[in-house]
Order: sequence, then C-alpha cells, then structure tokens
Amino acid sequence: MASAAIACGLNIEDLNFIYFDAHDDLDSPGVNENGYFDAMGLSMLRGESWKTLMKTVPAFEPFVYNNRFLYCALRDQSEVQCQRVIDAGMTAIWGETNRKVDFARELERQLDAKTYGPSLVHLDLDVLDESFGKVNDYPSPGGLFESELITCMGLVPKKSTPKSLTVCSFDPDAGDGDRIAQIAISAISTFVKSLLETGVLRKASK
Repeated sequence: MASAAIACGLNIEDLNFIYFDAHDDLDSPGVNENGYFDAMGLSMLRGESWKTLMKTVPAFEPFVYNNRFLYCALRDQSEVQCQRVIDAGMTAIWGETNRKVDFARELERQLDAKTYGPSLVHLDLDVLDESFGKVNDYPSPGGLFESELITCMGLVPKKSTPKSLTVCSFDPDAGDGDRIAQIAISAISTFVKSLLETGVLRKASK
C-alpha cells in the first residue's frame, strides 16, 4: 500500500519499479483467494481493482508495467499469480527451492540489459530466505541471503536511478525482530552509501 501511494506521489510519467519481494502484490479481488488486501497494491495501481477508491488518490493514473517492472526473488505464488506477472509483461528473477539462485548476478544482468530509471525501489523484507528468521507471517524458502541483499541494495543505485525506497512488511514481534532489523539497517545503509557514491545524494556541508 505504501509503494502504491509513493508511486502516485512521485507523479513521474515513465516510472519504473524494482521490487524485492517474495510476493507479487498483483492480486485483483477476482483472483484473490484469502481476501488479503495487501496482496492487491499493484493491481490497484494499474487501475484493475478498487477503482473508485483509487480515484481518490491525488495524481493517480493507471500504471502500465510492461517492460518497466523488475522483481527480485519472487517465489511464494500460486500458478495463477505467476501467470498474471507474465501476462503483465513484468520481468522476474524467480526464487527457487531446488537450487540456489545467484540473485546478485542475475540482478546485475537484468539492470545491464535495460535502463530502469527513474525507479521506485520496494524492499519487502520477506524477500529474505526463511532461514534468516521470521520477518512476518509469510516466510518462504528460496529467497535472498543476507549478503546477497546487501550486495543487491548497493547495486541498484549504480545501475538505475532510484527516486524512492520503501521498506515494508516487517513485524518485529513475529519471532526474529532483532536479527531482521539489523539486516534491514545494513541493507538501507548500503543503499544510501551507494546513492552518495553515485552523487545522487550529497552530504550536507558543515
């Protein structure tokens, strides 16, 4: 929901999306199986669902994701959800449980293949592999290791043009709050450091 609001707030016509998330958030009410509202943010943003509600959001215009959307470590999906991502023209680096995906290498390859800028960057912490602890009530195998997340967050500002960073879906009471918080802080710090190195951000003069 936060990223949907930020996309409208940025009000950038050719906005791209770089999503670190185990889930696609692309459900519409017609395909959603559990009524979970938070699974519908991206379908709302493309004008597919909750249309009357979305008309109340300032600067909202339906987004087209075709060739402008990159998922990293997307994996916890039904067949219907997976197909919707494909049909929407979104690119995904899929997480797998039967082999270890080199997410950093694949992310760099995708970012080199296409220009993702200006971009909304979305970090749902359940993109982490479940072995690192319980981020929220939806952990899953086949995700990013801590070192991979840090590498990826440093890579994004060097290979794209970030305009925002959303960090979400962290429940500190789910079971492993302190450990996940430390990983998140490292990831965010690496992202900001990379923004400084590329000159997107500048330190304030004393």
